[in-house]
Amino acid sequence: MTKPKSPLSVPVKAGLANIKKLGLRAETSIRDNVMDYMDFSSVLYSAHAPIKIGEELLNIAATDDEFRELSITTFKNYLNKCGTFSNIRQFNMHFALKRWISDDQRRGQIGEYERHIESVRILAEHAARYDIEIVLENLNSHWNTNGISPNTPWDAVDWSDKNEVFGMSPEEWIQICLDVDRSNVRLCLDSSHVCTYAHRFSEHDREKMVSSFLKEPELITHVHWSDNYLYDIRGRDDSHLSVGKGTLPIEFHRTIKNLDATILLEHFYSLEELEEELDFIDRL
Repeated sequence: MTKPKSPLSVPVKAGLANIKKLGLRAETSIRDNVMDYMDFSSVLYSAHAPIKIGEELLNIAATDDEFRELSITTFKNYLNKCGTFSNIRQFNMHFALKRWISDDQRRGQIGEYERHIESVRILAEHAARYDIEIVLENLNSHWNTNGISPNTPWDAVDWSDKNEVFGMSPEEWIQICLDVDRSNVRLCLDSSHVCTYAHRFSEHDREKMVSSFLKEPELITHVHWSDNYLYDIRGRDDSHLSVGKGTLPIEFHRTIKNLDATILLEHFYSLEELEEELDFIDRL
């Protein structure tokens, strides 16, 4: 048995007492204001960037210049907050919107690749002031958000007119990091999101698709580790199961455990389930 390279992290909602008791670290979520967790400073090593202004999703790739600048400024301001913490060294970001047409998204609906690249470079320069690394997270395929019926076969979906973000495919996820080409910009692998993307393919190809996210392991320096249903229709959702509770391949989990990366167990259901999950991980 091997141990992860760094102590595992859990969400701050697990509670400071439990985190310290188990010798873990912590990360704030998209729903948290990092400034509310000053008491967690000794265990808080990463923070999730916000994703919205009001009801609108941020978009640093937007063709709408004003909204793009507002989005960049929002991230800079949050980085400033993270910079006040002694141990926060990673800033987890969602990729920008490629196409997002909805009643709530009145601005920044369309994004462009080159604008995305340049914006991440701008944020990387800002993050460097605080010795913070930006980690870009692959996102889930939005089956439900796009109104796709659970009864719709995977090969009957035309994704060309659906709401999507950048970095959903393993190829684009990796390429954006390479194109940004900054030493403090790396990748965050979200294993539950990987599963939702794999459901775009036949059952026969899904395990291979999952593995393709691990082609450039040296670029992955952070992980959001959860399980999901690879062959069950429930895997179209971002299930965030405890590791070992789903059907992602055991070898995939073992590879994640051995990455030279910080790892967040991106869920907390109870102390008992967390302890059971930690035991499963220890035995991988």
